[in-house]
Amino acid sequence: MSLLGFEDVMKADPAAMAKAAADWTAMAGKYQQIQHRLENEVLSVTGNQGLWLGYTAFTANQHVSFTRQQSIDAQTEAKAVASIITDAKNDFEAAQKKLKQAVTDAQADGMKVTGTGSVMFDVGALDPATRSAYHHEPDYQRERNEAAGQWAQKIKTALEEATAADQRAALQLRRAAKVGDMMNEFNGQAVGGGDEADGKRAAELASRIKDGKTLSPEELAELNNLMKANSGNPVYGQTLLNTLGAEGTLRLADELEVRLNERGGKLKGEYDELQTNLANTIAGATRDTSTKFYQDFRKGLQEAGVKNVDHHFGGNAAPIYGYQTLATLLQHGNAGYGAQFLNDLGADVIAAERKDNHWSSHQFNGPRPDLVHDPVDGVLKLMGQNPEAATQFLDPKGPGAEDRLKYLLRDREWPTTYTNTLFGPPMNDKGTHQAGLAAAIEAAATGDVPGEGSHNGGPHTPAQARVMQGVVDALDAGGKGSEVHDDLKMPIANALSDYVDDTHQILSQHHTNANHGGAWEESGEGHLGGTADHLIRVMRGVSDEPEAYATLYNAERAKAAEVLAAIPGDPQLGPELREGRAQNIGTVLGAYDMIRSDVILDEKDDRMEWADKTGEFASSMNGTVTGFIPEVGDVAGAFIDAGISGWVDDVKKEAQDAGNTENSNEHFAALTQSQVMASEWGHQNHLSTDETEVISQSLGTGHTNGHRNASIALGRNGQQ
Repeated sequence: MSLLGFEDVMKADPAAMAKAAADWTAMAGKYQQIQHRLENEVLSVTGNQGLWLGYTAFTANQHVSFTRQQSIDAQTEAKAVASIITDAKNDFEAAQKKLKQAVTDAQADGMKVTGTGSVMFDVGALDPATRSAYHHEPDYQRERNEAAGQWAQKIKTALEEATAADQRAALQLRRAAKVGDMMNEFNGQAVGGGDEADGKRAAELASRIKDGKTLSPEELAELNNLMKANSGNPVYGQTLLNTLGAEGTLRLADELEVRLNERGGKLKGEYDELQTNLANTIAGATRDTSTKFYQDFRKGLQEAGVKNVDHHFGGNAAPIYGYQTLATLLQHGNAGYGAQFLNDLGADVIAAERKDNHWSSHQFNGPRPDLVHDPVDGVLKLMGQNPEAATQFLDPKGPGAEDRLKYLLRDREWPTTYTNTLFGPPMNDKGTHQAGLAAAIEAAATGDVPGEGSHNGGPHTPAQARVMQGVVDALDAGGKGSEVHDDLKMPIANALSDYVDDTHQILSQHHTNANHGGAWEESGEGHLGGTADHLIRVMRGVSDEPEAYATLYNAERAKAAEVLAAIPGDPQLGPELREGRAQNIGTVLGAYDMIRSDVILDEKDDRMEWADKTGEFASSMNGTVTGFIPEVGDVAGAFIDAGISGWVDDVKKEAQDAGNTENSNEHFAALTQSQVMASEWGHQNHLSTDETEVISQSLGTGHTNGHRNASIALGRNGQQ
């Protein structure tokens, strides 16, 4: 669309629009006066009151009655025009304010904004020294140019909003005035502006798409304009969705998905935008879950969610269920969904599948290549972008969530998709069937959106800790913790690395964890509990993925360095402050060594590849390891990388020996690294070799215990 001019928007006076709206409101009042005069002074004569009788009186009465109705219609039209102008004035004024603020902020950031809205860094405003530095520093120039581009985009966005408001008003005014109507009469059906009116107009246009009809490019642009401008407005959204109904909304969503993927379609961009706008409209309309609209819409979704909404292709041969279409649509939104809406939707979809699993297996759908076949995983994926919703949904103490993790991680039969081939049986799709669950677990346990959070060791809320504990308990039900779905391995490792303080305590069998059989709370913070064997088996389960093991190990070596750095160097202090802590460190590292050995023993032909990748990941993460312990001091920081190269070499050597348990004593990689760390500890504390050896031996003692305990937990019969 052609944007309004920058200067035009900057200098426009919205007060003129307010005056115009007032004038149209006054005009409606004048037409009302005409209506009253016709009723009181004319129709009383031409009507059936006996004052004027005959054919002429009848004809006059017909004409006056028509004029009276026109005065009523004129009032409706004038009020509608006033409402449209008022609504346009508010929208335009908001966009203008945003534009002016963007210009002010850009100028404060050292930018020059031209009369056309272009933005550039104002080099001329710099002092000579700074200007010289600017010309000789490419990074500085690049940073300033990028900033100018960002300010230019903000200005463009504001201009787009002002232009959209102008275009909406123009279309609405033409309809209100019945432009092009050959009868040339006032419009008694004119609709004014505002959220409800916009919702009704959008529903009128959207209903035609839902029913398989085609909008003109102009009408499609109008619908997108209405959707984009009002998607976050609950009144608009509720009006639109109420008019369409829950099933109608899902049929519209399915129709959009089909049209978006039509081969040779000319309006893909418009339908793609409409899909996003519809998803955002649902987000805005469902944010307040206490309304009657929400309760009715949710009930409608429960009914439509298990119905076949495919009225375009396939019929009953390959049904597309409403919840699948809804999950597909919601992936396209970018406005964020309310936590309670996602929780209600997730609970409803699970309840539906427990009653009758409609989506257990489906063929690849050509007209809908992006169809979310598994709506449970689809909703969980959305929760991965909303940690609050994910924690609420997966917290075992949350409403209705007592066995939810167990169901999802152990009991649920996860659906698979298949693709028909020209020859032979269908091919199973072994893709990412639990990616949504993986994202939701990581978000729920850490409070971070996967890929965006720091995962630096907490703290965690009690609910987050209950989720993490619930994951460990569910995965290790029946001692099967080492059986972890491929999609879950890296996300669970990420989440567990965020609990390194707790996992260190559990694996070291520290006394503080002895009285906690599960998640526990202290001073408002949540912690993991339980015995080490459950945790070891789950850590083993995720460690088939080299990066997952490296992530867990790097978190622990940061924690080990922190604990080691805190051991006082004074040899006069009691052994519980020195040897005991060192032994605890060794116990944890021994468990990690056994987990790694177990992987190498099981990987067989792939053990060398696993070892190479693990070493690569562990080495490449050196610069971020301290992130696991945000308050790590300089001393601990010096320990973290000590011995890592030797550790990598030992891992590869162990793989070369095929995990031979008879030779494992020679390749305790973590023990080797911890001994190097102990040597560095002695150096930092200015201790003799003999004094340092005490700590090194304690690490070794703990390592033997930890290695033995882990081997028992993993069913290796205590062999080393």
